[in-house]
Amino acid sequence: MYHLNDLKLAIRIAALQSVSAAGRELGMTPASASAALQRLEKKLNCQLFARSTRNMTLTEEGKLFIDTGRQALSLLEGVNDALADNRRELRGELRIAMPSDLGRNIIRPWLDELTQTAPELSLKLYFSDDMTDLIGQNVHLAIRYGQLDDSNLIRRQLAMMHRVAVASPAYLKAHGTPAHPRELSHHKILLLNRSGQPWHKWRFAEKEQAYDVEVKASKSCNDGAVIKEWALAGEGIAYKSWFDVAREVESGQLVLLFDKQLSEKIPLQLLYLQTDYPSHKVRTAIDFLKQKCVDYLQQYPL
Repeated sequence: MYHLNDLKLAIRIAALQSVSAAGRELGMTPASASAALQRLEKKLNCQLFARSTRNMTLTEEGKLFIDTGRQALSLLEGVNDALADNRRELRGELRIAMPSDLGRNIIRPWLDELTQTAPELSLKLYFSDDMTDLIGQNVHLAIRYGQLDDSNLIRRQLAMMHRVAVASPAYLKAHGTPAHPRELSHHKILLLNRSGQPWHKWRFAEKEQAYDVEVKASKSCNDGAVIKEWALAGEGIAYKSWFDVAREVESGQLVLLFDKQLSEKIPLQLLYLQTDYPSHKVRTAIDFLKQKCVDYLQQYPL
């Protein structure tokens, strides 16, 4: 009989289409992950993946094994969660994906607080400004800004907030303060790339009428944390969630621009798969983060 860890590895290889990536996720070297897959295929007496230099594709037998194995693994994990739920225990691994800037600077310290009160609860965090594939990333929760249409996901709203334009006092002293969003074309713009595409339309509103201003990047990056670092360093004007920059605006490190032209608020949401009944650890994390967001916006109102 094969080892349960071999099953986990095969499932992650199927999701990530990479032996080395799946191995790294499970704390294995590429060589040991490859050896484990070969050992599993030998015990099953079949080839699970058709390999090429660029990708790995499930064979017909491999698809059957992974589909059945995923259900079995989910059942086993569900038993552990049920036992922990019955005892009201916070234990096991909690996997959460979140935007880079928000995750590193705000959410991660909050979750550290949670784990200090629950030493048997471990965290695995994923920072990315692209939309997370909950199945592919194998996460329990994803935190995302904006409206999302995926009907396979359950949403829990954490907060509603504006997106705002900000710049450092040093930048504004050197380049002047724009009086209106239409003047952004004359300024250095720090642009976030999302899913490989530049976010070049910034939304504002005037007399309750929303409009977009198209901007051109002086510097761009796919990491929201870098965008804020550039803004703090005086490299240009950034367009960020109020959540991301509230503390810096409050401290005077950044200046809020166009406060009379703020667009409609956007939701910050927690997402999880519709097929999953949230375990005790997931429900606890949701309630904890919702209260933290309420407290944060009370401390830093806009």
